[in-house]
Amino acid sequence: MLLTTLLLAAPAIPQATPVRPPQTQKPAARFTPPTQNGVGCSQIGGSFCVPFDSTFDVVPFPATFNACNRNDDGSGQLFLSGWSFDFYGTAWSDVWVNNNGNVSFGVPFSTFSASGFPISSFPMIAPFWGDVDTRADSGADGAVWFREWSTANGDAVNRLVIVWDNVGYFNAESDKLNTFQLILTDGADPLLGAGNNVCFCYDDMQWTTGSASNGVNGFGGVPATVGANQGNGIDFFQIGRFDQPGGAYDGPGGNSDGVDYLDGQQICFSVGAGGTNVPPVFVGATVDYTVDVGSTLMFDVQAIGPETPEVVTLTNDASALANFSTMDTPGNPAVSSATFTPDVTQVGVQTITFTATDDGTPTASSDLVVQILVSPSGSIGSTLCSPNAANSTGLPAVLFAAGNEQASANDVSLFVGNLPPNAFGYFATSQSTGFLPMPGGSQGDFCINGPEVGRYDTAPISATVEGFASQGVDLTQIPHPVLGSVAALAGETHGWQLWYRDSNPGATSNWTNAVRVTFQ
Repeated sequence: MLLTTLLLAAPAIPQATPVRPPQTQKPAARFTPPTQNGVGCSQIGGSFCVPFDSTFDVVPFPATFNACNRNDDGSGQLFLSGWSFDFYGTAWSDVWVNNNGNVSFGVPFSTFSASGFPISSFPMIAPFWGDVDTRADSGADGAVWFREWSTANGDAVNRLVIVWDNVGYFNAESDKLNTFQLILTDGADPLLGAGNNVCFCYDDMQWTTGSASNGVNGFGGVPATVGANQGNGIDFFQIGRFDQPGGAYDGPGGNSDGVDYLDGQQICFSVGAGGTNVPPVFVGATVDYTVDVGSTLMFDVQAIGPETPEVVTLTNDASALANFSTMDTPGNPAVSSATFTPDVTQVGVQTITFTATDDGTPTASSDLVVQILVSPSGSIGSTLCSPNAANSTGLPAVLFAAGNEQASANDVSLFVGNLPPNAFGYFATSQSTGFLPMPGGSQGDFCINGPEVGRYDTAPISATVEGFASQGVDLTQIPHPVLGSVAALAGETHGWQLWYRDSNPGATSNWTNAVRVTFQ
C-alpha cells in the first residue's frame, strides 16, 4: 500500500532542497469554497496506457474543498513502497504530486504559470504543466488520482500511475477539460519499453492556460509545458509548449503549439541517466497499418530530439521493399512521409524499422518498428487460429480468402504471406472446427479439425523467395475423406488452412491461420 502524507507534514529530505521559480500573486477565488461534504468521488475516465479503474485513490491534497480533494495549486506527497525512481542519476523514494499537471522531487511546487525547460534548480516531470483547477465540482470535471504497483507487495512491476481525470482550469472553469496520465517506473516495466522509466499518455486535451496566466477562455497567455527538467540548467526533456487549440506542432522548441496535437499520444522515454544525451522520441507514432493490394497507404513517422536545438535524421531498412518509398526530412521534428502501394505478392505482414538519430554529444538513436498487414483485394470470410505460431521468418504465416461468397460464382482464391522462402505445403479443408495443438509435432495449431477433413494432396503449393503463395479453389471439387469431393452449397461454411514445411531451427512444419467462408 502506498503511504501518503499531506503538504502540511513536510518530511526530512536528504537531497538538496530545490528552489521554486517566482510567480505573480493569484487573484482570489471567485466563490467561497464549500466545506467537505463527504460525497464519494466518481471517475469520468478516458483512454489511457494503464486502465483507470476503482483501484485508484484520490491524491491527498491539503486544504481540499470536498471529499474528492478538489483544489487549486495544491500538492500531496506519495512514498514509494520498497523501490525508487531514478531521475537523472538521483534515486527518489517519494514524489510530490502537484495539482498543476506535474510532479516534483524534494519539495512541493505550486507555480501555476509554466516556464520552458531547462529551469535551473528545480527537478520536475510535467505531462502537462498548466493551471489546473478542480474546484468547480460541476459534475463534468474530475479530480487527480493515483495507484502504485510494487514488487515488495507482490506485484509484477514497480510502477506509479497518476491520472488527471478530466480536470478544469483556473478560475474554477469546467467548460473545457484535460485528461492525461503520468507513469513512473524503475525502468524495468515492459509496458514502457526497454529502459524507459517515464510515460505520458493523453486522452482528450481541450485547454492550455488559466486566467491567472493571462489565458482567455482556456487559451493564450503563458503556454503550458510538457517535458522533464533535471534542475541543473543542462539536462532536460521537452515535448513542447502549448497555448492554442488545434494540432499545430513544430517540435520541442520554436513556436507554441496546439493542444489537440497531444490527443491520444503515448510518449515514453528515460530520464534515468544523468548527463547523457536522451535519444530521439517518436511522437504521434502508429505502429500497425492495414492496406489492400492495389490501394495506396500513406503515413508519416515523426521524431523529435527533446533536448533542443538538436537536429534529428530519419532512416529506414525498407530499401528492398518493392512499391514502398519515403521522403525523409531532417529537423526537429524529423518527418518521414511513407507511401506503399502493395501488389499481390506482398500479401501478409511487411515490417519496417525506422531509425531516428540526433546530432547530440554523443549521438543517440532510437527505433520504431512499423508493421503493415497487406490483404488481397476483395477479402472474404473470417479467421481462426490467428495469429498462429511464428515460423523461421519471425512472423506467423498469414492466410486470406478473396473472391465471391456466392457459391454458384465459383470464385474463391487463397493467398498466403510470410511463409519461409521457397517453402512447400498442402491446404487442408473442412466444414468443422476443432482445435488440435501442434499435430504431428508441428510448431503451429490446427483448428478446422473434424471428421471430414480433406487435403489438396495433388496440388502442393510452393512459396516464392519472398514467402508468397496463392491457389485458386474449385468450389465444385472440394476434397472429402469419404466422398472424394463435394461441392460448396449456399448456407454451408467451408474452411481452409495451410500446412507447410519449415526449418526452425531444425526440420519441422507449421500452420497458417484458418479462414472460413459462409456461402450464399
